[in-house]
Amino acid sequence: MKTSRIALSAFAAIVGIGPLVSSSQAKAGSLDFLNHMNPQYTNCIASTRANIAPQYRDQREVHDAIIDNCARRFPPFGQ
Repeated sequence: MKTSRIALSAFAAIVGIGPLVSSSQAKAGSLDFLNHMNPQYTNCIASTRANIAPQYRDQREVHDAIIDNCARRFPPFGQ
C-alpha cells in the first residue's frame, strides 16, 4: 500500500512539473513566425497602405483587399 502511494505521488509530481518545464521551450501564442514573412509581401502592404487616402485606411474592406492583392502577388511566407 505504501509503494502505491509513493508511486502515485511521484506520478503526480512528474505530471505537475512537466508543463512547467516544457512551457519554456514553446509558447502557444507566440508570434515569432511573423519575423519570417516574405519581405516583398510586407513591403507591398506597407507601401499600398501608405498610398491610400487617410479616410479609407481603417475600412475593413480596403484592408482585406490590400492583403488579398499583396498575397496574390507575393506569397506571405515564401514559396
